[in-house]
Order: sequence, then C-alpha cells, then structure tokens
Amino acid sequence: LIGGAAGVAAGAGLLQGLASFGLDQFPRAGEVRIDATVVGIELALAVMVGILIGLAPLGETLRVQLSGVLREDSRTGSGGRGARWVRQGLVAAQLAIAFVLLVGAGLLLASFRELLAVNPGFRSEGILTVSTSLPRANYAEASEVRAGMKRLLEAIRALPGVEAAGGTVSIPFGGSYNDSVIIPEGYQPKPGESLISPRQVVVTPGYFETMGIGVVQGRSFDDRDSEQSTPVVIVDERLAERFWPGGNPLDQRLYMPSGPDDVLKPDPNRRWLRGVGLVKSVRLEDLAGQRNSRIGADYFPHAQEPSRSMTFSIKTASSPEGMVRAVRAAVAQVDPELAVFDVRTMKERKELSLASRRTAMLLALGFGGLALFISAIGTYGVLAYLISQRRREIGIRMALGSTRGGIVKLVFREGAVLLGAGVALGGAGAFALRQAVASQLYGVRPLEPAVLAGVGLLLIAVTLVACLIPARRAVQVDPVVVLSEQ
Repeated sequence: LIGGAAGVAAGAGLLQGLASFGLDQFPRAGEVRIDATVVGIELALAVMVGILIGLAPLGETLRVQLSGVLREDSRTGSGGRGARWVRQGLVAAQLAIAFVLLVGAGLLLASFRELLAVNPGFRSEGILTVSTSLPRANYAEASEVRAGMKRLLEAIRALPGVEAAGGTVSIPFGGSYNDSVIIPEGYQPKPGESLISPRQVVVTPGYFETMGIGVVQGRSFDDRDSEQSTPVVIVDERLAERFWPGGNPLDQRLYMPSGPDDVLKPDPNRRWLRGVGLVKSVRLEDLAGQRNSRIGADYFPHAQEPSRSMTFSIKTASSPEGMVRAVRAAVAQVDPELAVFDVRTMKERKELSLASRRTAMLLALGFGGLALFISAIGTYGVLAYLISQRRREIGIRMALGSTRGGIVKLVFREGAVLLGAGVALGGAGAFALRQAVASQLYGVRPLEPAVLAGVGLLLIAVTLVACLIPARRAVQVDPVVVLSEQ
C-alpha cells in the first residue's frame, strides 16, 4: 500500500511534467489524467501484488520437508535450490524487460537524431507565419479574393524589418493539405498503376523566395501569372521524376481531370496547364516525409486558383516573434474585420511536427531507465542475499586458502549468469517486436547493431555496479568469526 500510494503521487507529478514535452500532441491526450478510478485500480493492484508476494513463500513453507531442507542448506547455504532459482529467474526477467525497453528507447532516440538532421527543403530560421481567412460576405467574387490577398501581402511587405513575404494555402507542417489528380500529356501509366495524386499547393509570388525553396529550372510565379494568362504549374523534383524520369518538365502540358470520364475519355475542351518551373522537394507534413516523399507536389499561382484562406510566411531581419504585433496592425489596416490566427514561427512548426516522436522517445527512455533501476536493485538484492546465506561457505573457502580475488569472482560469476540469461531473453523479445517498432523509426533498422551493443554495455555496467557492494561484503568475511558462530 505504501508503494502504491507513492506510485500514484509520482505518477501525478510525472504527468504534469509530460505536458511540457508535447503529450498534448497525442490523440485524446486531454483524457489522460489521474482520477478516482485510476487511483482505485492502482491501489487494488498494489494490494493484490502484496498478497501474492506474501502467499508465495507461505505456500513453499507449507510444503517443507525438514530432512530435505537440512540437506539442501548443508550443501548450498542459500535457502534451497528451488527458492534460489525463483529469485534468479525473477532478476533475469527484470533484466530482460529492461533490455527490451532500452533497445526500444535507443532506437527511438537514434531515429529522432536522424530526423533532426533531415533537410526539410525550406528555411526555418527567421520565418514568421500567420494565417487569415477572407469572409464570403465581404469577398464574394474570385476577383475580390485575389485583390484582398494582394493588398494584405503588400501591406506586410511594406513593414519595416520584413525582407520578403509570400502566401500559401498549405504551409509546411501546418496540418492543411489537399490532393488532386494531375496527368501529363501523353503519359502512359504502368500496368496496375493507380492515378497519381500529388499534394496540391497554391502559393503567391514571392513564396518560394521567402521560404528558401530552390528553383532548379525555369522560374517561380510572378505578376505575369494572372487570371487572364495561360494556366501554369510548377512541379517539385519528386513529381517530375515520376512523370519525366531524367527529362525536363518545362513547357510540358498537364491537365487535372474533372472526373472519371475525363480520365477514360479526355474532354477535348479540357484546361491545359503549362509547366514553367521545377523546384526542390519539400517535407510538407513532417520531417519523415512519409506521405509526399513518394509522390511529390505541384504548385499553382493564387491568381489562377484563388483561395479565401491563406498563411503568410514572412522573412524578418530581426526576431520573428517581435513582428507579430506589426503584422496584426498591418492586417487590421487593410480590413479591421479580418482575424489573424495560427501565429507561429517556422521553427516552432518544425518542433511541433516532432512533438509526438519526442514524447514517445522520452516516455520510452523513462520506462527503460526505470526498468534498468529496478533490475539493478533486483540484481543487488539477490547477490546480497546470496552472500548473507553463504557467509559460512565463504569463511570455509577463505580458511582453506581461497583468495579475495577468488571470492570476488564467485560473486561476479553469479551476476554474469543473471546478466547472460536476461540479455538472452531480452534479445529474443527485441527480435519478436522488431516489426511493431519498425513503423516508428526513421533511418534506423529495427535491430540496429549500435543500439543493441550500447544497451548491452549499459546493462553490463549496471550489473557490475550492482555486484560491487555484495562482492565487497564477501571479501570482508572473517573466517574466524564465521566459523565460531553457532
């Protein structure tokens, strides 16, 4: 009961601390709390475990046979072979669980480090992003939407300290994405290949320059791309490689089918788009790029695909946070009824995109460290109990000429047996769970040799530390005193 009450208190404190590590990014995270139900279940489990711990040795005692116990004690001095095996088995299980948890935590940590090294394809430092939406009541026509967004962008660009600004409907790591089927002229899909549906991103002139998205070929959007001019599109490197492997997307014609019939039997009056640029690929959803890394994205000018909702990216000469008030004032000067929301720097968006992975990693590290601590305590407890039960045997060994080094080896040999059994069981568990872990990793194999070796060395170090105190007590046994004891 004391342990259960302490666990509830510790859990409540840890839960509060986890909020600062991004626990709120998990689905239904608001429902994670310690209430009366949690406390009741936890204390009931504590009572049940306490009863089981008390009943286990009681059952062994009721089955005792005096002559057998005396023979076992005379040979081993450790309370019986069966009891010793149970203790050793429990410690080996603790070491195995610690091994599995630490391997998982190590893999998540290695994966997180790989993600931090990923180039997202855009500039994240010195960029402020703000979102707004034009109400239909005041901006009913497409021409009014175009004009309204243009005025807002001009007002933001005119602010002191703003070096560049652009707008998009799908800011990277913003959580708002659209797909749309697009087909190049003369494209013949492979047998069994489905229609290609890349991310459809609408941007304003200046967006690529502000975000530092490199233009590989052709040009970016500018004032030439108006509602009256030829419809144009810019594709990224991934999409270009799908449609024109090793080729040039410039001046290629593409179209967006209006429905299934337009794919099977193209409309002769379809609206053709002309490729005017090729840009670097960008991680739109997260740094892992699990969705758009395979397909890519295509970009359309806002003047030709007007949208009422827009996120402005603003490159500042000073701190982006210091520009928030000025940007709000500039938007209010254009239209006092417009609301500015989702105000974040790109650095914050990048960090938030990793929040769930960071929290999972920290939780795994926490549970792994706790399991390691418990296994160390268990190893120490078993070895300390073994030494206390074998004091007479150790005294006899020393009286017969055994050295202190030999006694130390005896203790460490017992620890090595426990460690070997635990690592073997833990290795089997890690191998069994490799497929479940693989989906959570990036750039790391489920059985990464470096992680396995690192966890093994850590367990060896902890086991050695757990052996030190029992070994020190063993070599301090005085044969004269022990042999004179009744």
